[in-house]
Amino acid sequence: MSIIPSAAPNNTNPSADDDFWVKERAAAAANRGQQADPSACGTCRANVEAGKQVEHDECAQRATLLPAADHPSYELLADVSLEENAQLPARFHIPVFDDCGVPNAWLCAVCQEDGAVSLWPCATAVKYGTKVFSPTHEAETAQKKQAARIVQLENALAATGRSLSSFIFDSEDPGTDALGAQWLYGQAMPQADDPFAQPRAFRSSVFSEASKVVEEMDGHTPDEHRGRPQPYIDGYSDGLLDASERLEKLADQAAEGSEAASPAETLSAIRTAAQADDMPQVRRLLADHFAAVRGAEDTAAVTS
Repeated sequence: MSIIPSAAPNNTNPSADDDFWVKERAAAAANRGQQADPSACGTCRANVEAGKQVEHDECAQRATLLPAADHPSYELLADVSLEENAQLPARFHIPVFDDCGVPNAWLCAVCQEDGAVSLWPCATAVKYGTKVFSPTHEAETAQKKQAARIVQLENALAATGRSLSSFIFDSEDPGTDALGAQWLYGQAMPQADDPFAQPRAFRSSVFSEASKVVEEMDGHTPDEHRGRPQPYIDGYSDGLLDASERLEKLADQAAEGSEAASPAETLSAIRTAAQADDMPQVRRLLADHFAAVRGAEDTAAVTS
């Protein structure tokens, strides 16, 4: 079966018809190639920005052929017969170009088995026709639905974050689970308004005030220590300064939302880093852990 192109409409003035179609073809040729492909070279992209045509035909915008999100992998298709693969949903029967075979050919992406392939369009693609691909308007509708769903989920996550923020703010000791959820929220919603700013500022202020109180204790030796040797008094002073610095560090960590994890969480992170053979991370986690332990011991010794 051959397809005969439609001829230009007849007119009493044939030369006028010829002039009309010559102009139409010239206009179409002038507009052709004014869309650059994402992989186009710099020269062609500059031409398109200037309203000109691409210089290289391979740099012109081409059709986009994308497999379905759940398209089966080659390994899953390898041990299945050609008849079974042919019964897969129509959306999987898309063309793939074989540039290794002789001659090169367009093949069906799924109609294959060991030693056999099917040219595209395969029987399934011919049977279901337009069901193989998604029309543009349907793809755009699906994209809008996905965008609306993302907005719904972000609003729900923001509401959850506000509730968790209230819990952290009102709790004397929110615990590592709540603080961990706070960190995860920050990772999931980096651009959202931070609902944890107030509780973090509150916790930071508590540590900061405690640091100032401990620092003011330096230079005011308790009466029961006055009879102690000078090295003991110097050590007491150094312990106060160390505790003050530790509390100030905790204040900074609370303000940043990077407070130290529990020992169990720290050991789990160390184990994960060790399994990944990330020794620099292991050393950093160990150093932070022991520094936190020493700081807690120093703080407890001084405040007691």
